[in-house]
Amino acid sequence: MSSPSPLAHRPLGRSGLQVSQVSLGCSGFWGHRRFPEHQAERILRHALERGVNLFDTGHNYSAFNAEPRLGRLLQRAFAAHPRDGLVISSKAGTLTGQAGVSGAEQRDFSPANIERSCAASLRNLHCGHLDIFQLHGIGVPQITDELLSALDRMRRNGMFRLLGINTHTAETMQFMADHPGMFDVALIDYNALQQDREPLIAAMHEAGIGVLAGTVLAQGHLLPARPRLPRLADAWYLARAWLKPSSRQLMRSARTMQRAVATVRSQSPAQTAFAYVLQNPAIASGVLGTTRLGNLDQILDTRVDALTADERARLVTAFQQGRGSPSH
Repeated sequence: MSSPSPLAHRPLGRSGLQVSQVSLGCSGFWGHRRFPEHQAERILRHALERGVNLFDTGHNYSAFNAEPRLGRLLQRAFAAHPRDGLVISSKAGTLTGQAGVSGAEQRDFSPANIERSCAASLRNLHCGHLDIFQLHGIGVPQITDELLSALDRMRRNGMFRLLGINTHTAETMQFMADHPGMFDVALIDYNALQQDREPLIAAMHEAGIGVLAGTVLAQGHLLPARPRLPRLADAWYLARAWLKPSSRQLMRSARTMQRAVATVRSQSPAQTAFAYVLQNPAIASGVLGTTRLGNLDQILDTRVDALTADERARLVTAFQQGRGSPSH
């Protein structure tokens, strides 16, 4: 049996860092206390062994459990996978541990809170510094000179290397593109259902920003339903699909695209979804969150060039015929 192909790495904007084209999202049910930590560790270690070097989390994820879990697991992995070969990313600004049914979250982007949160992340992650420090959901009016001065001081003090924003709003993405040099990384929602993001992605890339794609599988709505024995994680993700407003938007937009993705026979629908995103040369990495080793291997085995021009054109047509983008 042949060994898996090496995982491709890509430049992260103009930062000088190379990141794996698939990164591990350390949040969701992976970070939940009800998901056994030894199983979470299996996922993490397998990702490391396959060449994943970017691990993204957030201080509030999974009811504040995901970040310290990632720190514990990395501590045990550093012997075989040294810290300086990894890119560790976390976020600050959100105060609540879970978004409510309404999707509303409390946020505080005051300089004092942002610095306090970053310091807590360093303690949780045992990593000395963050490679990427992201402002979680910040809006343009909240990007003040006072905050930027504090962030510059924090960077000079060695708390983080690269500054980013995790955003789902076009206004913030455009602001980042219009202010080259202010931010280094953007983590955005981007998938075959959100092709309208592509001009903004190109503009950020042109500004030297490394663009990371989240929700590549549209929170599972691009995949066909498959009969299998239910697990606690499945119930958790199903509940999120029905209760979270952004997930309901994806669900409403997905039907036409789901059928189009299913017509691509060169690889699985999940691999097709990742291939679509990774064929965009402005995307440095697609973030995958999973609690299943099989799902992780499937995505890591994605052949980006297997999606032909004709097949990609089918997905573009499906987007144009769909019920509107969930980006709006």
